Amino acid sequence: MNASSIFIRQARLLEHSLCDLRLVNGTIAELGPLLDERPGDRIIEASGGLVLPGLQDHHLHLFATAAARQSVKCGPPQLSTESELSAALVQSIASGDGWIRGVGFHDSVCPGLDRHWLDRVCGDRPVRIQHRSGMMWVLNSAALAQLELDSAESLPDGVERDEAGQISGRFINLDAWLGERLPRVWPSLRGLSAELASFGITAVTDTGVNNDPETWAALQRAVATGELKQRLQVMGSEALNNTAEKSPLSQRVGPLKVYLREASLPEYESLVQRFRASHECGRAVAVHCVTLVELHFVLAVFEEAGSLPGDRIEHASVADDYAVEKLAKLGLTVVTQPHFIAERGDRYRVDVDEDDIPLLYRGSAFLRAGVHLAAGSDAPYGSTDPWRAMRAAVSRTTADGVVMRESEQLSPEQALCLYGGDLQYPGRSLRRLAVGQIADLCLFDTDWKGVCADLDAKHIILTVCGGEIIYSREAGAD
Repeated sequence: MNASSIFIRQARLLEHSLCDLRLVNGTIAELGPLLDERPGDRIIEASGGLVLPGLQDHHLHLFATAAARQSVKCGPPQLSTESELSAALVQSIASGDGWIRGVGFHDSVCPGLDRHWLDRVCGDRPVRIQHRSGMMWVLNSAALAQLELDSAESLPDGVERDEAGQISGRFINLDAWLGERLPRVWPSLRGLSAELASFGITAVTDTGVNNDPETWAALQRAVATGELKQRLQVMGSEALNNTAEKSPLSQRVGPLKVYLREASLPEYESLVQRFRASHECGRAVAVHCVTLVELHFVLAVFEEAGSLPGDRIEHASVADDYAVEKLAKLGLTVVTQPHFIAERGDRYRVDVDEDDIPLLYRGSAFLRAGVHLAAGSDAPYGSTDPWRAMRAAVSRTTADGVVMRESEQLSPEQALCLYGGDLQYPGRSLRRLAVGQIADLCLFDTDWKGVCADLDAKHIILTVCGGEIIYSREAGAD
């Protein structure tokens, strides 16, 4: 839905005053009380509803999320037993041909999942199933044969072998390596973009560690064809360094993405040099940290390499008080996933070390220390709904009703701010709308007090990105 001029009448700003807004050529051209209508204006009656800057998902994986929508769900909450997993795969076999792709697997469903288990259930079709952490794929014999892996002379570390020395089918932390051996397919982002728009999201950061110029080009095509309506920042490797000069307004190169794994941490000095090199070319660094060891390690690296505005820690899943204080001192931003408490909290209470449970996905401790705190869905590994995450940040309640560390709860206002700031500097609260800004905003059917009392996407009646209406409750998503 396009209009050269959109006139929003009697909307309520964050500071509670009523105003009219005129959006022209993608920007807020006028903002003030009782503006005059003009011929050709498309009139939107706000009726006192709150207008906010568009929300931003600061951490997700676009193509992986779109692909997951076409994949077999292999873990909670969709299924929780070995027999349910078997039934889901058998049903998938009956509905098509070619590769079967499964996502969301958790060991509690089938502790012995390997090539042999998959062979018994679906031996004739090539199958690959991803662990919900994203760190492991399990392939059956048909998949190994198609990729000619059983006959390969040398294989990298991470290819697990059984007691007989045979490939078990479990590939650990080899997502990029496997991807090079599979046909590269770019699924449509149209449906995902529409869903994000319905949540009020006008900008996203794709945080794929393996994003390269080919990924960048595929995302550019999605933006150019209108499949992806949101403004976009793309993290990735050093291969994207030379892409920054070619970034269009709707798409920019983001931080260098570094993936840490406690079991095989990189050499300290080489990582220090890598951070410095990124900073020297004006590019921030974002580091995946899900364990306390990983977090302490990278904080030491930042302390030696120095930090740059925009440097950030992804997840900070486990953070003690020392780490919180150090994050604040270094000026690092944390991009967290509060909804994992709601989605996985009960499993954490079983699987996570008892000493780490109070340190999981902390909230208010970061803010009290002065750490910039933002949030992202981590889709496809978590729900794309930011309002669900906001509710989880406020309640910190698991599916079974257990509150995990009440002292880390955020206020509704703080939870909303997790999706504010901008793509380059997330966690900087909700900006104030002003004349001359790019027209990224969302309009609600209630005021600020009503939104905070009921954090739910159902209150969104309009989402605008770059002056284009990308979601209307009346018409659905464009």
